[in-house]
Amino acid sequence: MRSRAWTWVAGAIVLVVVGFSLLTLALQGGGNGSPAPPTPAVSPTPTARSVPSPTAPAPTPTPAPLVHVVQPGETLGGIAAMYGVPLEELIAANGLSDPNLIHAGQELIIPGRTAPSDSAAVEPTAVPPPIPTPLPPATPTPEGPPRVEIAAVVGAGDLEVEQVRVRNTGGMAVLEGWALSSADGERFVFPRLVLFSGGEVTVYSRSGQNTPTSLYWGREEPAWASGEMIVLEDSDGAVVDTYLVP
Repeated sequence: MRSRAWTWVAGAIVLVVVGFSLLTLALQGGGNGSPAPPTPAVSPTPTARSVPSPTAPAPTPTPAPLVHVVQPGETLGGIAAMYGVPLEELIAANGLSDPNLIHAGQELIIPGRTAPSDSAAVEPTAVPPPIPTPLPPATPTPEGPPRVEIAAVVGAGDLEVEQVRVRNTGGMAVLEGWALSSADGERFVFPRLVLFSGGEVTVYSRSGQNTPTSLYWGREEPAWASGEMIVLEDSDGAVVDTYLVP
C-alpha cells in the first residue's frame, strides 16, 4: 500500500516538472513552439569625412627698390659710398648720362637694396671718414750762390741764327747789368732778368722781341767769330765764365 502511494507521488512530481518545462519553452518561443531567431548585429555605417583640399601658397610680393632722395650738397659718389654700392651700378640703375648733374630732391634708385618694411628700416652702410693723405714735404729750392755759365754758341758769323746760350745751375741769379763781351770790344748788357736754378736764356744777335727765355741784341751784323773768346761778366765787372767760339 505504501509503495503504491510513493509511486503516485513520484509520478505527480515528474508531471509537475514536465509541465513547468513545457510552460517555460512556450513562453520563450512566443507561443508558437519555435525558438526566436537571434537578433543580427548592426554594423555602424562609416561616416564620410570631408578632407580639406591643399591651399596654394600666396605669391610672394616683389620687394620695392630702395629710393634715396638727394639732399643739398650730396654727390653721386658720396651716395654710392653711403649705401656701399659701386658708382657704375648706381649710374646705370638711374640712367644718368652725367653723374655730376644731380639736384636736391631728386629720387635715385639704389641697386641691390630694397625698401624697408613697416617693421624694419634699412640704414645706410656706415662708411668711415677717409683718412687724409699727408702731403709730401715740399722740395726746397736750391739755395746758395748762382752758377751761371755760357752753355753754347751757335751759328757764329751768321746774323740770322747767331746766338749765345747762358744757363744757371746754382741758386737764383739776377742778370741785370751782366754782360757778354769780346776782345774786339763787342758788348751785350743784360736787361733786368731773373734766372732760376736750371733756367736758360738765349741771346740772339739779330733784332726781335724779348721774352723771359729769349733776348735780342738788335745788331745788323754778326757779333761773334770762330776762335774768338767770349767773356761773361757780372754787374760788378767780375769774370764769371769764358767760352771759346768753335
